[in-house]
Amino acid sequence: MAKGFMLSSLKHNRKRFTGIFVAVQCLKEEGTELELEALYRRYCVRLKHALFVSALCVTLLCCAALLCAVCVLHAQELSSQVKAVSTLSVTVCVLGAVLALALLPAAAECEALALAGSLLVTLCLGAGTLMATHHAPLPLFALILMVHTMMPIARRIALGMSACLILAYMGVAIGLGPAGQEDQFYQQLTCELALLLTASGIGLYYRVLTERAHRNTFAGTRTCLEQRVKLECEREQQERLLLSVIPAYIAAEVRL
Repeated sequence: MAKGFMLSSLKHNRKRFTGIFVAVQCLKEEGTELELEALYRRYCVRLKHALFVSALCVTLLCCAALLCAVCVLHAQELSSQVKAVSTLSVTVCVLGAVLALALLPAAAECEALALAGSLLVTLCLGAGTLMATHHAPLPLFALILMVHTMMPIARRIALGMSACLILAYMGVAIGLGPAGQEDQFYQQLTCELALLLTASGIGLYYRVLTERAHRNTFAGTRTCLEQRVKLECEREQQERLLLSVIPAYIAAEVRL
């Protein structure tokens, strides 16, 4: 009779610990998944922020070097280069201000600040590039790639900004187009449109591949962590079942 009571008690304890283990395991898996998703978002945000800061530094150095070159090469006739000097000076000031804000400790986590900085940089560089209509396609090509691959903004916003840049250039080019030789002008404009659309397609394709690679890396890391959590939970279950059957000092001797 005592033996039957012990067996029934053992079965009851096993059911109770099994239920507790399943509940704890579900909570742990849910908590681990939420923590990993938050960690993945923070990693993506910080990576985009680092790319944005790098792009700002390179662009700022290029604009400063171009400003110095214009001032040195046209020192004798600097009054004829007022437009270029003014545009480059404003661009350098804006880029410097955005870079200073981007280097703040809380800038990486603030989405509104990242969006505002991206829009301001795109507007400043786009306006400065469109002023040089005949030489605009290649700088716009680089700017569109920068918008897609280096700015901390959503994909839809990047597509909208690149579309606005392309449409703005088409409008400025058509508005300032030559009166004669329209066939040759429109052929050139078609080629430039294809070039800018290619830049947008390349940037979008690179972004999709990069995000997919990051997601695959995250999925592999999550699988490894889930397996580790399952092993730890199984070990805890075995230890609890062992302690429910035999005293603690005997279980310690068995483990040794």
